Amino acid sequence: MLNLNMRPTGWFQIGWSAELQPGGVKPLRYFGHDLVAFRTEAGELAVLDAHCRHLGAHLGYESRVRAECVVCPYHGWEWRTNGTNARIPYQEQPSRARLRRWETVERHGLIFLWHDPAGGEPRPGWELPDLFVDFPTLLSKESDYHPCHPNAVVDRPGEPVHPQLIQENAADTMHFRFTHGAPEDPRLIDFEAKGARWQSSMGFVSPKTGDIALRLYNLNAGVGLSYAVFDGFRAHYRLILSATPVDEETSHLRVSYFLPRDPASPDALTDAQCAFAAETAELYEQDARIWRHQVFVQKAVFARQDVAAYTALRHWCAQFYELPAGASPTPVMTE
Repeated sequence: MLNLNMRPTGWFQIGWSAELQPGGVKPLRYFGHDLVAFRTEAGELAVLDAHCRHLGAHLGYESRVRAECVVCPYHGWEWRTNGTNARIPYQEQPSRARLRRWETVERHGLIFLWHDPAGGEPRPGWELPDLFVDFPTLLSKESDYHPCHPNAVVDRPGEPVHPQLIQENAADTMHFRFTHGAPEDPRLIDFEAKGARWQSSMGFVSPKTGDIALRLYNLNAGVGLSYAVFDGFRAHYRLILSATPVDEETSHLRVSYFLPRDPASPDALTDAQCAFAAETAELYEQDARIWRHQVFVQKAVFARQDVAAYTALRHWCAQFYELPAGASPTPVMTE
């Protein structure tokens, strides 16, 4: 059984890089912690605990960046990207106090944060996947795709949804017909759980030819990140679906779509891609309308074809829950 809680270990998305320009400051709240993200004038990103060690002002509100530091709006104390105090404007020596710095990675225009409930550093073997390199049969250059932000993203804070629910899709073929209106049921071709990564592929069969007309490749990294490639006749795109716990009641869900550049017009989305981007919110809602009211069934009654993949997926997911079961926005059915 999974000890579901809202503080799993792993990498989680906390935003898009374009949301934080040099000199920018943004308040954040994830995993029950108040955080501040800022980008130095030189462009370095940092995420720190939010409250100034002096008198507790929140560094994400009314603050500013000065050179390489975020400046407290209350008394002007300056904090470096590594969390150390750089300057107290009315005292010759800075304080030896420091703020916790959270490990972050920027990739594909997304910002990811490492969370370990015990406070540990990122672990070897738990590295973030690369959306364009880690699908061996579909290697590609990121430059051959349009950036996802701002034209092809879905941003939904405050969702009463546990991140585990997005992982269940990696083993779920039958919901495509009933939830998304797919004309045919895809077939689960293969799946593999290896270390901190889960990979699977599905095939949508053409009713006319009997051949696989569209393939869906999944690569999941922890319970909060799902990478996917849809590849087939007249359809190809990549996406990252993320769910990041905010507290014990909500998650922040995001979807980032990467659409291939058209050689005839590489700098702009085609009309068809613009139409697809406009539909992404509804594609998300088709799942989210289920997730918001779903319970997580610990002892699910699976159809025969579901047993192997779901059992393997849930066994794989268990490694990311290192704390006992806790509160969750998604109720858990144990019987």
